[in-house]
Amino acid sequence: MSPGGPVCFYGDDFTGATAHLAGFHEAGLNALMFLRTPTLAQAQRHLADEDVLGVAGISRSLAPAAMDQEIGPAFALFRALGARQAHYKICSTFDSSPRLGSIGRAIEIGRACFGAAPVPVVPACPSFGRYVVFGNLYAQAGDAVHRLDRHPAMSRHPATPMNEADLRRHLAGQTTLASALVDWRAVRAGGPALAEAWREAAAGDPGAVVFDTLEDADLDRIAAMLWEASAARPLFCVAAQGLAEGLGRHMAQVTLARRRVQAGIADAGPMLVLSGSAAPQNAVQIERALAAGWEGIRVDMARALSETDRPGLAREVGEAMLAALRGGRSVVAYTARGPDDPAIGQVRGLGLSEDVSVAAVTGLLFAQWARLAVQGAGLGRLVLAGGDTSSLAMRGLDAYALRIAAIARQGGRLCRLVSDQDWLDGVEVMLKGGQVGGPDAFVDAARAEAWRV
Repeated sequence: MSPGGPVCFYGDDFTGATAHLAGFHEAGLNALMFLRTPTLAQAQRHLADEDVLGVAGISRSLAPAAMDQEIGPAFALFRALGARQAHYKICSTFDSSPRLGSIGRAIEIGRACFGAAPVPVVPACPSFGRYVVFGNLYAQAGDAVHRLDRHPAMSRHPATPMNEADLRRHLAGQTTLASALVDWRAVRAGGPALAEAWREAAAGDPGAVVFDTLEDADLDRIAAMLWEASAARPLFCVAAQGLAEGLGRHMAQVTLARRRVQAGIADAGPMLVLSGSAAPQNAVQIERALAAGWEGIRVDMARALSETDRPGLAREVGEAMLAALRGGRSVVAYTARGPDDPAIGQVRGLGLSEDVSVAAVTGLLFAQWARLAVQGAGLGRLVLAGGDTSSLAMRGLDAYALRIAAIARQGGRLCRLVSDQDWLDGVEVMLKGGQVGGPDAFVDAARAEAWRV
């Protein structure tokens, strides 16, 4: 455990949470992530062996009222563990809205638990093409970098379309708390100048303080400053995986964190991809898998969302999936192939009530099919694509935690499940956000040379 208590984090979805976990993993730290908030006794059993403890959550898919019940117990656990820092891990594209996955509400919950102090907000991840300049978030798509409200995917996100790139304005739609900024000039100066800029921003008693970030060196400066700030009192932050990367590097230099011992990665047999993403990059990855001879199974979401038709759909997809896997063919089962897939409009046209969660239904089906593939076809590695659906699918399995096993050379993480069930313990799962990974991410997932430990 690190001096002054562990670093703890709650991820607002599973794929994002694994990205945060990976930031610490790459620095050589010991890090474990629970798939739901554990009891204090469960967490304490692992505390002595870990530098970082995380909880993979689902708050990005929840309304503000439901977020309290989801996030509150995790934050209370972190406080009880004596966390030096507690992070609310968000997507590096700031996915949120006043009605869904409100980051503003998460800040309010965090301040209620850890104290009404200004909350550092560090969403950038330059290594992943995410930058903040004068409080505005930019994200890479292909070879171009777009302001977030003009990004080809995020401006059209089916759940949380982003129409504002200024993060202070974006947060103003989600909370009455004011937001301040530490801009790139202070960040680039680093050291005492950065610490003074943080103190000046905090002196106005804002609810949140956004930090500009243009390069990894900026993250290192921010991480070092926040590490020193957390020596005096526990620090609650809102951050994407960039802060985990910078903080991991800093912790490895200044603490007695242990170097992890990691097993190697082998080639896998037939693969299963369960895709609940409509992102353009994810669509390319599906096309590449189909072109490579994979069995493609479209999941009819109209049937999935019908309580009458859902059992039949689950059985039909499961049977087709098992037949292909047992025959040595890899399978990709998908709900959509890109943002223009007619299936998206068909679901919107169903007139579903607000209490019907498409992600929740899809996640339950994915968990059922993943379990079937492991138990019925001996599958040792699978892929869950799409942040919200993969989050909910993971909660439907019998694992209670996971560790990073390897990092994909083109983006994505391979995790090993920790379970009391022998059939599931050690199964490898790649959790992949929709826009993450190269064109051949699904095909490459089976190849040992595509991963680095």
